[in-house]
Amino acid sequence: MPARRDKPADFYPSNPWPLLLVLTAVAVGAGYAAFGHWRRASLMVAGALVLAGLLRLVLPRDLAGLLVLRRKWIDVTVFTVLGLATAAVSLFVPPST
Repeated sequence: MPARRDKPADFYPSNPWPLLLVLTAVAVGAGYAAFGHWRRASLMVAGALVLAGLLRLVLPRDLAGLLVLRRKWIDVTVFTVLGLATAAVSLFVPPST
C-alpha cells in the first residue's frame, strides 16, 4: 500500500501560556520528588493534569494553545482521568516505614 501524505492541519495553536502553566506545576512536583516527597510530588503532577483538563474545558480553542490535541471532550476526559488516577494511586499507596 503506498504511503499517503498527511493532510495539513486547518489550525495550528500557538498560545504557549496554558501549557507553560501546567508544565510549571509539573516542575514543582519534580522538585518535590527530588527532595524525597514522592506523595506530594505525585499529587502535584495529578493537580497539573486536572488543571490541564480544566483549562482545556474553559478556554476557547485559540486561547487553549498547545493544550489542544484532539477534540475538546477527548482532551478534557483524558487529562481529568489521568489526573484523578494519579491522585488515587498516590493516596492509596501506604507510606514506607
